[in-house]
Amino acid sequence: MNRIVKIISPQNILPSDPPTISIITYITPITNSCFTIYDTVDSLKNKKFLNTKGENIQYSAVEHISLRNVLNIHNDSGIKDLLQIRPMVTKIQSGEDIFTSEGLPNIKLVRVNKNQWLLFDGHHSMLAYMQVGKKYLHEVAHLTVENEDTDSASSNELSVFFGSHANKIRNREWKSYVINWQAPINEQLCSRIQKNMGELYDALASKIDFC
Repeated sequence: MNRIVKIISPQNILPSDPPTISIITYITPITNSCFTIYDTVDSLKNKKFLNTKGENIQYSAVEHISLRNVLNIHNDSGIKDLLQIRPMVTKIQSGEDIFTSEGLPNIKLVRVNKNQWLLFDGHHSMLAYMQVGKKYLHEVAHLTVENEDTDSASSNELSVFFGSHANKIRNREWKSYVINWQAPINEQLCSRIQKNMGELYDALASKIDFC
């Protein structure tokens, strides 16, 4: 089975135009050495894919996915160092997007069902985009991971995001849990409080304003 990875970026267009996005698509095989979703992302960082570049096609953004409806993997207590959001806000306001040093978007999502995406990396970046008023996924640079055959990732695949606590949520309702890497190890696996990025942003908005 393969995973499909897409790097999606908004295009510089006039406000009156239909929103347009650029999509670069990669197909990465699931192997013993490239098994987890993290492995798939690392394969873009460390192998030939960024050099060969996938097909870059521009599309009209037909699907308007609200940033507020994206699932978070941390509660507000698991978001550390809010001060790093301020330079991100400044960069976005200047017309730039937030990328890693390898050229990948900070924001990385995996499809968990037909209409739902889970943010597994880049919470600070998405909060920064929300802070400047971005409302939809097509307005921000992001990376998506999907399974080629089933589209959605299984609960067992998603357990990797919980690190050493993976066995505690494997084959269980993972949406009931989030992870807090700042907490003592026996408190890192937490019950979900904020059910999506909208609720997470609302819980942190006053602190972000203060930064």
